[in-house]
Amino acid sequence: MGALARGLIAGAAGAAAQSLFFKLTEKWRPEPTRLPRGEGKPEGDEVSNLEAVASRVGEGLMKRGPLSDEQRSRAGRVLHYLYGAAWGGLYGLVRESFRIPPQLFGALVWMTSENLLLPLFRVAAWPNRYKLREHRYALQAHFAYGAATAGAYAVLRDFGPIPLRAVPGLIALQAWAFLLRSPPARLWRRRQPWTRRIIDGVLVQKAALA
Repeated sequence: MGALARGLIAGAAGAAAQSLFFKLTEKWRPEPTRLPRGEGKPEGDEVSNLEAVASRVGEGLMKRGPLSDEQRSRAGRVLHYLYGAAWGGLYGLVRESFRIPPQLFGALVWMTSENLLLPLFRVAAWPNRYKLREHRYALQAHFAYGAATAGAYAVLRDFGPIPLRAVPGLIALQAWAFLLRSPPARLWRRRQPWTRRIIDGVLVQKAALA
């Protein structure tokens, strides 16, 4: 269970590193292939893969109605981190039994996701429909994900159970900060001594940084 929990956290960190890679290398990103109608995802090329999945989950599975562009983009980012965390959990379980190089792990995630799962669920076309430079760029992004996931997992593994024990405290701190920002709590705080208001303000800032 500890390996799984550490892997989930490390996978989310890897997803963040991959997003940073996309942002830093945006000017070098190859022009995406324009597929004919009927190939790839039915939503069209103007919608990203994650946004397409978010639309299917929200509109089809959860029956939430049409999502706005902002809602679709936000849901796509959430799915990005959840998907990265899921692969990180698998890495954590495997890492405790076998040594797997970070580059190999990233390549396996790329091969399974981009070239098998996405085409099977009609979120993307089959790999032969894309240019070689698109595959190279996606593979490099997954190398960044694999390296960050392995690095974060190694740090958490060296720390042992201490970071996991801190999770309930962080959740409680976030909940307390949320309550302090509510209108009834703000009214209550105004009636408190100024020293107490300073302490509560510090707690809110710490929760925001956490």
